[in-house]
Amino acid sequence: MVIEEESMQPKQKSLEVMPNQACTAGKNQQTVELDQKLERLSRVAYISMLALDVWEDKDAAIAWLARPNQALNGQIPIVLCEAESGSKQVQRVLLALEWGSPA
Repeated sequence: MVIEEESMQPKQKSLEVMPNQACTAGKNQQTVELDQKLERLSRVAYISMLALDVWEDKDAAIAWLARPNQALNGQIPIVLCEAESGSKQVQRVLLALEWGSPA
């Protein structure tokens, strides 16, 4: 049996093929940031649709979302949707309005 010299050498990976940790870390950070943006967009979309259901008029729903609201301690509903906890507060107020109970 003849063993070729080439097969006895350890295989080496080219540096070009090996992932760069800085590059990989950047992609992970980009993925995290994209996920956060998608979550915010999802919250805004959900709250916008809920406001449209409650007000049954696009302009009225937009106006309600864009103005400070007493039930939200004077905060603007759409701005609160940046965070999940704020989105839940806005949802609570909208559902209270829909069902006719105090927020």
